[in-house]
Amino acid sequence: MKCKTVLELGSGTGFVGIAASILGARETILTDLEYTLDLMNQNISLNQNLLQPCTKLKSMVCDWFDPLHISLFEFSSTNPEVILVADCVWIAELVDPLINTLGKYCNKNTEVIISYQQRGKSAHEKFWKGLEQLFSSVDIIETGEIGLNKPESLSLITCRK
Repeated sequence: MKCKTVLELGSGTGFVGIAASILGARETILTDLEYTLDLMNQNISLNQNLLQPCTKLKSMVCDWFDPLHISLFEFSSTNPEVILVADCVWIAELVDPLINTLGKYCNKNTEVIISYQQRGKSAHEKFWKGLEQLFSSVDIIETGEIGLNKPESLSLITCRK
């Protein structure tokens, strides 16, 4: 993540994107629906002292049903180098909009990192099918490699076009 441009989709409180910034991301944009921005911005303010002076961190509204054009994020590069998605798939109705948004914001140089917890069968099947259709590489990170114990339904996934 160090010195990379990062876009987080479905940021909620902003925890994952803020952590990416603290760990050295050059630019991070946290996105979610309008109602999350107040709390997200409070959390950005509370953690501002942990960021390097040259680090850019901001929040924006991004609705997966009507995603913004990539240029509106104003990254220094055209597309983000990393896209983070943390625990955003819980109902089948959100899968297609998420997959379409990922397709809109990724290029062949973008790494997508997804933390995923399986919840329902239809959402799970739709999600995996969507990932396999969109990306040429979909890899599950073995949790022993990163020191996590997990139930069988929890995955850390990396994807590339």
